[in-house]
Amino acid sequence: MKTKSAFLLGCSVFLIILVVAFFLGMRYGKGPNVHSVGSDSWLVLDLKGEVPDYNEVRGSSFWGFGSPSSEDICRKIRQAGTDPKVKGIVIKPFGAVVGYANLNEIAAALKEFKAHKKPVLAHGEMLAQRDYLLCAMADKINMDPSASGALLLEGVSANVLFYKDALAKLGIKMHVMQSGEYKGAAEPYTQTSLSPGTEANLRRVLQSRYELVMSDIGNYRQLDSTLVRNVFETRPDLFINAQEALKYGLIDQTGTWDAFAAQNKIADDKCVSIADYANTSEPSFAANKIAVVNLSGSIAPGVGFASEAVISAAKVDGILDDITEDSSVKAVVLRVNSPGGSALESEMIYQKLQALKVPLVVSMGGMAASGGYYISCAGDYIFADPQSITGSIGVIMALPEAEELGNKLGLESQTLSYGKFANFGSILEKYDEELLASLKRNSTEVYAEFQQRVMDSRKISAEEIGAVAEGRVFSAADAKAMKLIDEIGGLDEAVKKAASLAKVTNYSAAHYPRKISFFEMFRSNGWFQMAVKMLSGREISVEQRLLQYLEQAVPTRTWLYFCPFRLD
Repeated sequence: MKTKSAFLLGCSVFLIILVVAFFLGMRYGKGPNVHSVGSDSWLVLDLKGEVPDYNEVRGSSFWGFGSPSSEDICRKIRQAGTDPKVKGIVIKPFGAVVGYANLNEIAAALKEFKAHKKPVLAHGEMLAQRDYLLCAMADKINMDPSASGALLLEGVSANVLFYKDALAKLGIKMHVMQSGEYKGAAEPYTQTSLSPGTEANLRRVLQSRYELVMSDIGNYRQLDSTLVRNVFETRPDLFINAQEALKYGLIDQTGTWDAFAAQNKIADDKCVSIADYANTSEPSFAANKIAVVNLSGSIAPGVGFASEAVISAAKVDGILDDITEDSSVKAVVLRVNSPGGSALESEMIYQKLQALKVPLVVSMGGMAASGGYYISCAGDYIFADPQSITGSIGVIMALPEAEELGNKLGLESQTLSYGKFANFGSILEKYDEELLASLKRNSTEVYAEFQQRVMDSRKISAEEIGAVAEGRVFSAADAKAMKLIDEIGGLDEAVKKAASLAKVTNYSAAHYPRKISFFEMFRSNGWFQMAVKMLSGREISVEQRLLQYLEQAVPTRTWLYFCPFRLD
């Protein structure tokens, strides 16, 4: 009874939140209030937590719904460069989780800001590696001398969890069909450690990223490469205190924030957070536009515009409709940051991109692998950030079989069926060997389609495709050497290339998908329907709960172009 009451209370609270969101969306749907910026103001990059690639919800950071995105940050930095009221920038991060490719975009924006002869200063108290990379872009770095504050440069790593033995103890067997020797997605379910080939492939990519991180620090701080390597590999302590950081040349001075602010005449009432800083005027566009389409997240069927963490064919279709209806759009830049996902959805997106009548240039973010690379193949020209990870050309399907678990729980399953493959969906019964053989044959066909897309778009021969396929992942440098991409560069370079292909010189960039209000987000994501389902309180069986859990833990019974390794 108490459980049911708690459930109903939770549903009521959820419904109240939806109602509040409705009125907030109606009242503030046009965006957040603009923070007043006085003369001699300092723009503060006080980044904390996850920094997304792009915010589709208008004013989301203002409402505390999310952090400013990389696109927000770069746009505001460039805007501040020409804003006479902004005197300079102060970088004050704390636990910022920013993709390495996005760090490069921020560095490019800060370079433009500095061209206006405005200072960029940084202050830190507890700096993680990405916090420090942000600070290293500044003209001067100050660090608090407190013993409890520190700098942590941890290097680069990737962790893989193996479920084979745990699943066996539970009584779950995972059938995995894959094509691509180095795909690796199946290994956590079929092995207890990475195969030598997969491990060697991942190590090469991680080594490349590690060298780039050290190179960036050396270039930003003008430090000898040997010194930087020694800091990462031979320093005695995990945490680098302020005095040690000063000795290494990683910072310029030590002192409290108050002392540093006084030294540089930074008044508290003159500091404007990057989240609050906004342009009071409407954005103006040139006669010609280059549409920058931001696609970030896993590839899966979705409900349209507001699924920020999902790249779906429906979402892309809606974006392309907006673009094709605007005759001033002369070219498109696709900014991709995705490990892939659904094979079918990737193909649907590819087809929609191929139908574009204007030049399409791809700009890869931190990862454009597997399905992320598949959709990139629709581009006329492909750029990859130096820190991009791409490739992973292969296919996988996972089928959980839980007959033994059912026996342990006392569950018996009997399916009455007509048709050779009618019992395909029952996880509590053994899969027929002929069904598994059929799926393996299908795997080869799906894999062949992926390879063909790559061969056609990248002009790679049938004899060459094996060297870049088989599920291998590549750094940007290796991808360029293997002809998987055309050039290493950032988003700005991609926009310039798109303009060149469109033969336009007077242009401006317009970002998509269009930003929506909170109310549109709630409605588009179907959260109202979700609340109704919760209020219904419908009980489901143990088998259904088990099936739901397995489907959430591992995408099953569908072909995936997916890179399973989180390397950013």
